[in-house]
Amino acid sequence: MAGTCTPYLLLAHHRSGSNFVTDLLQAHPQVECLNEPFSMHAPFFRTHDLQPWSAAEFDAQQLHPSLPAHGEIHDYLQALRRYLTGASPSRVIGFKETGLFGQLDWLRAYLPGLKLVFLWRDPRAIVSSVMRSELMGFWRYHELVPPAFARLFPHRASLAFTASQTADVATLAAMSVVVRYELARRALGSFDHLVLGLDAVARAPAHALDAMARLLGVEPHPSPVQFARARWATNRGGTFSSFRDPAGVSLRWQAHLQRAEVDAIERVLHAVNWCEPSRWPGESNAYQVDTALH
Repeated sequence: MAGTCTPYLLLAHHRSGSNFVTDLLQAHPQVECLNEPFSMHAPFFRTHDLQPWSAAEFDAQQLHPSLPAHGEIHDYLQALRRYLTGASPSRVIGFKETGLFGQLDWLRAYLPGLKLVFLWRDPRAIVSSVMRSELMGFWRYHELVPPAFARLFPHRASLAFTASQTADVATLAAMSVVVRYELARRALGSFDHLVLGLDAVARAPAHALDAMARLLGVEPHPSPVQFARARWATNRGGTFSSFRDPAGVSLRWQAHLQRAEVDAIERVLHAVNWCEPSRWPGESNAYQVDTALH
């Protein structure tokens, strides 16, 4: 194995194919990918989702001022840290998360050398899938997303909701996308990282998997590609599904979103001058917020 044995993070917005990509990574005999060890196994991180934590706030003993100095969550995070930093030349250990966007800077100190794979998807597809799931309540969108949006995009903080309930839900979900993507954009330059689109992973898994293998420092293996092709014919279903057929990744949202919902999503994207992550100009400001936009 080439490279160093540092942990990695697969980061994605909810309903962006992270379970599918986790399964691909797990199919590699030298790669282990834990499933959301922070946000799904420690509810504390869901209640603190989108809150900014800095590297300067990291403390090797307490970990973060928001955390108790002792107790179950503190002991869990210390044990998790030891496990994630225990990779060997025969096994690369990482984890996937759909939270922690606000804690990325802190994570750099918690896990020195952490590598980051950022998985993105068309916002319309994300919103369509989120609206058909129960994740908005689970992740407390109504409580946590608007304040984060106002903090990151102060000139767009008054983005109006409409009289349509479904359009307002689409607006809130789209706000979640641009908030999390902006937090990721600001942090990516601090990590050895890779940006991947779900559409590209689904349509050309071998190329995407080769890129991830290079980042993680392992040799490509045929098993993940074989798994991807087999998965196209199988639907695990449910809120945390892993089914990713190539056509559905790109087009299924068109069958589910109403015109008013699409318009609501596009209003949010226009308000922040949305730019898809594959076109982010290096680490410069991908959202050139124009105060003249309406």
